[in-house]
Amino acid sequence: MGTAERRREIMRILCRRRYETIANLAYELGVSQRTILRDIEKLSIKEPIYTQCGRYGGGVYVCDKYIMERMYMTEQELSVLHKLMGFVQTRAVCELDMTEIAIFKNLITQYTKKS
Repeated sequence: MGTAERRREIMRILCRRRYETIANLAYELGVSQRTILRDIEKLSIKEPIYTQCGRYGGGVYVCDKYIMERMYMTEQELSVLHKLMGFVQTRAVCELDMTEIAIFKNLITQYTKKS
């Protein structure tokens, strides 16, 4: 993943979660915390993000009501959600393969705001 792609991914994560720690971003993107700090410094010039220091509540935030762009789900993500909806509507036993389970877990992670 290149620099520009990583910075877009940082913004996607922040727009979905509204807040994240430097350590979590570094871990998720497979880079050092220093690299994330440099990315945040560059992004903050053009994007409405800010950092807050502190052990509790410290991290990177995106300003309220900011939406980077409309974020579309991938075909695989939509397929899993449609399949789950089919199970719900028919009250059938939910049967997902391991790939579909991984996709569903990723969706939950992507759209979960960490407390």
